Amino acid sequence: MGSELPEPPKKWPKYLKEDLQRQAPERLREIARFADELALAKIEAAEAKLDAQSVDEDDLADEWDADEWEDVLEDAYEKADLPRGKGTVTVNQIDGRGYYYLKWSKNGEFQSQYVAPVEPKERGSD
Repeated sequence: MGSELPEPPKKWPKYLKEDLQRQAPERLREIARFADELALAKIEAAEAKLDAQSVDEDDLADEWDADEWEDVLEDAYEKADLPRGKGTVTVNQIDGRGYYYLKWSKNGEFQSQYVAPVEPKERGSD
């Protein structure tokens, strides 16, 4: 025929490459359809988990001055290189203290960017 078979990505495990290369064309099409469905389901599950972790907008940054909060949130969006309106602000507890994080899902995996502590430092306490 003259056409060469494509090479699988080098980072794939050997068993996966070899097993896929042994499959018939119709089986490969079934695998591709399943892989697309699986990827979509995983992305949706990650987004649902992220939504479950989100902080209610009304409760967000109660301890912060509105302008200061807007500044730290904008900095987080810039550091994350994420458009405003994307992502969700969540609270993570670390050593008994709450911290805001901007989180989003990219290709079914969580990404996050630190925003600020839930309770800002008091003025003049440095």
